[in-house]
Amino acid sequence: MKVPSFFTALTLAAFFLTLFGLPASAMQEDSVNHLAVLRKSAPYNRKSDQNFPAFTYQAANDPHLVELRKAYHLDSVAGTGSEVERAIRLLEWFHNQVPHSDVAPLKVITATNIIETYRKTKYAQGCYPLSIAMNEIFLSMGFKSRSVICFSNLFPEPAGGHVINAVYIESLSKWIYMDPTENAYLKDENGNFLSIAEVRERLIDGRPLVLNPGANYHQIPTKKEEYLYRFMAEHIYRMICLVHSAWDSQTREDGKTLEYVELLPYGSQEPAVDGYETKKYQRYTVISYHTNNDSLFWQKP
Repeated sequence: MKVPSFFTALTLAAFFLTLFGLPASAMQEDSVNHLAVLRKSAPYNRKSDQNFPAFTYQAANDPHLVELRKAYHLDSVAGTGSEVERAIRLLEWFHNQVPHSDVAPLKVITATNIIETYRKTKYAQGCYPLSIAMNEIFLSMGFKSRSVICFSNLFPEPAGGHVINAVYIESLSKWIYMDPTENAYLKDENGNFLSIAEVRERLIDGRPLVLNPGANYHQIPTKKEEYLYRFMAEHIYRMICLVHSAWDSQTREDGKTLEYVELLPYGSQEPAVDGYETKKYQRYTVISYHTNNDSLFWQKP
């Protein structure tokens, strides 16, 4: 991440553009073997205690989520069938509503504002707002879900990043990986849906990863090698989630306090002060907790 003076020196828009500048399918080849770097990372420490508040997930009967669900007929979009089938339909629907673009995020980061702004002005969004909007859509349909900010191991300077979603599937008793930017989800060689944690483990130990055939960036099929083994291998080192998953969760506005939990491999260097680290700003406050315990970070809701 950037040095401590970064956030005061630049605008919030520039901050997000710096961190999440390029989509997976637009990344150019470089000389760094990110998969090798990931494989050298230390393991997690599951003996460490929980030092952060319990994760919470806003109920679907929240008035804002009810309005979102009704406005876009999300019950019809999701349709019938299994939880996973319904979640996939929601993912595909939103992926086709607002494309990715390297632009400054809107001042108000909600699903409705993102969708309506694109419909009226064709102003697309980066992976960060897309994930937040996707999260609200999942929550509105009763899914427990999170936006998951993914960064590399590079400190203190950023090297881009990516933001995806984790959706909890009750029938499977697990989180599953979903990426609205690329309309992507993953399975193992036996057809089982994978979580973000399992994708990371399989990148490290070399077990198979099966990308869904419909994964795409602006209707161009996503290249598995580029997307997983280079781009996600780079950015699945350091992961950050909001403590409270809810409507309008990450608009930074007057009087708001945002709480994050960051998962780092055991012994990793703590990040420098940045937009996700504990700090009181003029209009809002950020509180960040750090853990090396992946089982606590990915605890069931």
